[in-house]
Amino acid sequence: MSQNVAAKLRSAKEKHLAGKVVEAERGYRELLQGNPGLTEVLHPLGIALQQQGHHAEAVEHISRWLKVAPKDYEALVNLGNSLLNLGRGAEAGATYRQALALRPSAPDTHLMKAMADQLSGDIAAAERSARAALSLVPDFPEALFLLGNILCATGRRDEGMQAYRDALRHRPTMVEPMINLASNLQGLNQREEAAALYREALRLRPGTPEAMLNLSTMEYEDGADPEQTCRSFMQVLLQLPDHPDTLNNIANLLMNMNRLEEAQTYMRRRLAVPPDASSSHGTAAALFMLMGQWEEGWQHFEWRWLRDNLPVPLRDFGKPEWRGEDISDQTILIHHEQGLGDSIQFVRFALEMVKRAAHVILEVPRNLLALYQCIPGVTLAVYDEPLPPFDVQIAIMSLPYVLGVTVDSLPATVPYLHPDPARVDMWRDRVPKDGFRIGIVWQGKPGTGVDKGRSYTLDQLAPIARVPGVTLVSLQKGYGLDQLERLPEGMKVETLGPDFDEGPGAFLDTAAVMQHMDLIISSDTSVAHLAGALGCPVWVPLKFSPDWRWMVDRGDSPWYPTNMRLFRQTEPGDWAGVFQRLAADVAALKDGDRSKLIPPAPPPRPPAVPFPPVAAPPLPTPMPPVKLRDASIPVTSLAPPAAAISQSVALGIMETMTPLGRIRHPAEAVPTSERVALQTALCADLLAEGDVVVEAGAGAGSFTLALARAVGPLGRVHSFEPQHVQYDLLRWNVQENQLAQVHIRQAAVGDGKGHILVRPASTDSISLSGAGGDPVPLITIDSMDLSSLHLLKVDVEGTGMNVVQGAQNTIMRCRPALHIKVNVPEQARALIERMTELGYRMWWHHESADTAPKHLLALPGEKKPVVIGLLSVNRPG
Repeated sequence: MSQNVAAKLRSAKEKHLAGKVVEAERGYRELLQGNPGLTEVLHPLGIALQQQGHHAEAVEHISRWLKVAPKDYEALVNLGNSLLNLGRGAEAGATYRQALALRPSAPDTHLMKAMADQLSGDIAAAERSARAALSLVPDFPEALFLLGNILCATGRRDEGMQAYRDALRHRPTMVEPMINLASNLQGLNQREEAAALYREALRLRPGTPEAMLNLSTMEYEDGADPEQTCRSFMQVLLQLPDHPDTLNNIANLLMNMNRLEEAQTYMRRRLAVPPDASSSHGTAAALFMLMGQWEEGWQHFEWRWLRDNLPVPLRDFGKPEWRGEDISDQTILIHHEQGLGDSIQFVRFALEMVKRAAHVILEVPRNLLALYQCIPGVTLAVYDEPLPPFDVQIAIMSLPYVLGVTVDSLPATVPYLHPDPARVDMWRDRVPKDGFRIGIVWQGKPGTGVDKGRSYTLDQLAPIARVPGVTLVSLQKGYGLDQLERLPEGMKVETLGPDFDEGPGAFLDTAAVMQHMDLIISSDTSVAHLAGALGCPVWVPLKFSPDWRWMVDRGDSPWYPTNMRLFRQTEPGDWAGVFQRLAADVAALKDGDRSKLIPPAPPPRPPAVPFPPVAAPPLPTPMPPVKLRDASIPVTSLAPPAAAISQSVALGIMETMTPLGRIRHPAEAVPTSERVALQTALCADLLAEGDVVVEAGAGAGSFTLALARAVGPLGRVHSFEPQHVQYDLLRWNVQENQLAQVHIRQAAVGDGKGHILVRPASTDSISLSGAGGDPVPLITIDSMDLSSLHLLKVDVEGTGMNVVQGAQNTIMRCRPALHIKVNVPEQARALIERMTELGYRMWWHHESADTAPKHLLALPGEKKPVVIGLLSVNRPG
């Protein structure tokens, strides 16, 4: 390098150090242009570009420099930083890994690698990297914050919140963990602490959008002025005009204020901003349905399956969803979802499907089974019990979308449900005889978002009770009955006795009693839909901004056009005005004005408006598999086999109730056999509460349940199963028994990383060297980087030695017990030799008294274990 070039390079670097980045960049470029081989300028030029946000070009120049100096630690880190900023997480992670090979004790680089791993979707690696940073600097706030994010994202909220608290303990002014901790507290309804944290975040960093948005939302939910809340949301938009959550919240707020056209403006803005989110599509569905724009609303409604805490999740039915094609020669399953009122409202569409399909199976909750016996042309099946065979399936609340239902084409012939005539006769002499009888319901299920504002107190009906000649009859069940003990002076409400609707079938007595009432007055609950479906005259008091199904600005309902009237609040919270109007109409009706029973004519419908395409939602994950009944079981049989512990649920698949829980398994693998009992008892005795287990070759999970019970909710079971059918059964068993401590993965375990081929439709054992089939990941236990391991259980066909070889570092570090299935003598000799080298003592474990030993129990020799009743293995051979 000439003195002139060196001087120019030195000058450019001095400008760079002085903060004159643009001038420095210009100098670097001039040097490179005049001296193309001057590689020394590549890295500083890349840094200057990176500082200005030109990351793609920075990657180009720094990469060129690294070809010259592949072990330049700073250059590797800078390259990783630009790749990370470009969203290329996997490449960034690989680059940081190279840097860490040069400087393994660099906590900042471990943190950056954790961020790259998280971006690439490798959450386990991200957690390991974050913990590596913390092992070097335990009070590293940024690493604690990132670890908190990872833990919360993987369902370990308590641990994640503690990580946020630790970050704040070391840096009390760090706003990011403060907001995330507050958000999680808000989700747990610990509102006071959440609000305090949001306010502190805003004190430290005024105008922080997330804190403003969430705090304003909480204050609105607690009764703050909606106009003030709206102004707070607008302040967020001034900073972030396309902030998705803020746009959605404004649309939701305006919808609750009945300012629907304004709400639509903000909703359109939200829908134009990626990413799609179920919450925004839920708001859009409610808004457009309220406005009568059902063609669009139904499409947004399809995103409901991605909401959290659904009462009925979308299940894997193994058959295609019906999308409107001809099924005149096929059987369709209409499957259950959501609440009883939803089912009663939407079951009308089953009658439409009777016209289209050769056979209709209607899945219903067990407590509606008796009520729905009156529906013609359908076969009833019970939710969460094995289903008869079918060709296509659809959720009951997706039917109007596929059928193209609009406000004007809604099937609305009532009644479409009918009471049991015997019950009608039974209640004839039990209901009050005198007066104008009005059945009343006032309370929905409290504590749910949907109930906010829709229920009213019983004393609100006092104006109706004061109408001469009126007899109020309580149809209320469960919540709200305590209000009968606190009636206003002079108000009287008749009750129907302790046995009213106390049987297993829902609404059977209610439906019968309704036939003896002159009128039903019900809050927005399932009883209102029941009265509507039965064709009984029903009046529904509604809050100012009602649920989407009641629409706006009309006193009738297209769902029940001949027998339902709607009485709406004219101001938020004004129930007094609603019940004054109700009382006046009740008085007129009681005095003979039957016109009061006729719903008012609907307002004129505006013409349909075009709307942008609505994105189809992705399928939720995981989707639990549906329970299928073997085709040999009659469709009409709804009861489980008497006195049987097992039943067939599909060809070759059984379902068995065991002391550990309900287990689905291949027919040939009985989970209650002596073999399984002996092995599970032995393994469970080796474990304590909070222990960690790895299960290589979990099969359908017969042992997994026992291991999970042994380690308890504070422990962890990592279960691996490569075979497709077995893995599906394992997943079902873990989900069915709600084993949050079990983490499952479809993978094989061996002595290297890569893939194996697995036959797609078999429950047979497999070999890691098997040819043909679908690729499944192959991992080692050492690659898991476990901090502790108490039991390694191995049940893989002929490859137990491979599993041990891939776990040697973990075995030496954690000293777990091992329980290994042994298939061939050669493998046994090699295993015994290797475990002896690792310092273990071993015993043969017989499956039963008349079988040869097939399992090897190995315990760390340094613990001087004593095992009674098993055959000791003292040396190889």
